[in-house]
Amino acid sequence: MSILAAPNMPALQTNSVALLAPEQAGAEPALLDVALKNYLQGEYVKALKAYTKLVQCDASDEEACVGKVATLQKLNRPRGALKACQAALNLIPTSQSLLTLREEISQELGSEATEVLAPVDAQMEELFVECAEDPSGFDDGDYTDCDSTAASDMEDTEASAPCPSAKSEAFARREGKALRRGRARQSGPREPDAAAMASEASAAWRSMRKASLIDCYRGFYAETRSKSVDTSNYTKPEKKGLTLKGAHQYMERPEHVDLPEDHGAIVGELSAEELAAFGCDHARGRLLISLHGDLFDVSDRPDKYGPDGPYSGMAGHDITWPLWSGLDSEEEVDKYFDLHRTATVEERDRRFQGLMSWWAFFEQEYGCPVGRLSVYDREWELPEPPKVEDLCCIM
Repeated sequence: MSILAAPNMPALQTNSVALLAPEQAGAEPALLDVALKNYLQGEYVKALKAYTKLVQCDASDEEACVGKVATLQKLNRPRGALKACQAALNLIPTSQSLLTLREEISQELGSEATEVLAPVDAQMEELFVECAEDPSGFDDGDYTDCDSTAASDMEDTEASAPCPSAKSEAFARREGKALRRGRARQSGPREPDAAAMASEASAAWRSMRKASLIDCYRGFYAETRSKSVDTSNYTKPEKKGLTLKGAHQYMERPEHVDLPEDHGAIVGELSAEELAAFGCDHARGRLLISLHGDLFDVSDRPDKYGPDGPYSGMAGHDITWPLWSGLDSEEEVDKYFDLHRTATVEERDRRFQGLMSWWAFFEQEYGCPVGRLSVYDREWELPEPPKVEDLCCIM
């Protein structure tokens, strides 16, 4: 990667990247210090949050723009990096650092670069997620930048929503405000430390965190009525985990489905073995899926989850891990981990946001959960999740 410091400015070297030393930068040295410190420590989500705040304060701040682009590259988000780079160049077109970065990222993306740089609808131009700003500082790690794609299908004047793991900039701002208002109203438990997180003492915090994110995404899907997940704009690395043929595309609802008599009926708490009975071979056609322990009745989509559907292997199973990891094969279902004890807070928050976005999407599509999976009763007793590649959670 090229040297990123602006000409004639002192820089601090890390690997092959040089970012400006904060004490030599202009305004808001404290925030620049936070950004650079997190960058050097490999806390890229935190660094991105700080650099983004600097860019929001002054979109022509070359140091902040370069830092944001470099951090997006570290997060393996070349499309987002290229968009951020071009947005900065629109204001500071003579920046040699940004010009070099644009050329470098464009070469990495190949033919995709033309598409990324093409003019698009203003509401779809910047797709990233900013979620849950903690008033205590910049180190909460709740910022996510995720290359998104918008569904290509349009019906009348209704635009399809982007992938549940990423949203438009306009929604990101509304989402952040909503979560901040929610946090202001709540006097609930603070985030547990590592020891408490592995015990029942974390139960209240887990419940509050999940509820706040679900509320946020409910509003989004209520506005957009998203119909599909379109993977055409995902990069090749992000598609590596996708193996199901005929899946990951918009599928019209069948005109008529012979629903089972107990469709939508509450089933209460089921074990994993009991859930398996509601798979694609269920005698009465009732199909259930577990997402983070909540059971959704998907019986009205036999075209997806029935014996001949692309997701037939998902019915009767827990699909939390496939959504979390981005690995869609049937071998990945029914893998249970305590997702709140991911190796880093940044990865946990980013992936849990995506997971709860899918939860809200399933609720919109299939209604409220009809039961719970007992495996998640004491989630903190489950093993810590293994490290996975940075794939998008698509299902």
